[in-house]
Amino acid sequence: MKFTRAIVLAAALAACGARPPAATTPPPPHGATGASLAIKLTTVYVDDQDKALRFYTEVLGFAKKDDVSRGPYRWLTVTAPGDADGAQLQLALNDSPPARAYQEALFQEGQPATMLFTDDIKGAYERIRARGAEFTLPPTEVVPGSTITMLKDTCGNLIQITQLSR
Repeated sequence: MKFTRAIVLAAALAACGARPPAATTPPPPHGATGASLAIKLTTVYVDDQDKALRFYTEVLGFAKKDDVSRGPYRWLTVTAPGDADGAQLQLALNDSPPARAYQEALFQEGQPATMLFTDDIKGAYERIRARGAEFTLPPTEVVPGSTITMLKDTCGNLIQITQLSR
C-alpha cells in the first residue's frame, strides 16, 4: 500500500510540474545565495473528497486542477479560477489517524485549516452565503484594516477569508 501511495504522489508531483520562475520574479536580496522558494501547493484534510470538490468548486468558485486516482488513493487539487498555473490547494483524504487528529483538533479549537484572501470580503460573503455555505463569523474587522469571515467547508474544516486594506 505504501508503494501505491508513492505512485500516486509521484503522479501528483508530475502533474504539478516544475515551472521556471516568471520573468517578473524579483531577484533574491543582495547577498542571498541559492534558489528562491515559492509556494505551489498546500493541503487541507477532508473527510470526503467528492463532497470537498463540490464545495470548493461550486460554493467557493475554485477550479479543479488535478484528479489522479490509483486504487483507494486520490490526488485532488483545485486552483483559483483563471489561474491554473497558480498555487494549488490539495483536498487530501484524512484517512490516517494523524491527519484526522490534526483536522479535528484545528476544528475543535476554532482554527482555520486555510486562509483565503479577497479584495471584497462583503461581496465574497454574500456570494458564498447565497450558495449555501454556513458561516461561523460574519465579516468582522479584527484590527484596523483587516476584516475576516469564517465558514465551514462541509468536510470538517473552518475556512477563513481575509481582506487586508492597503
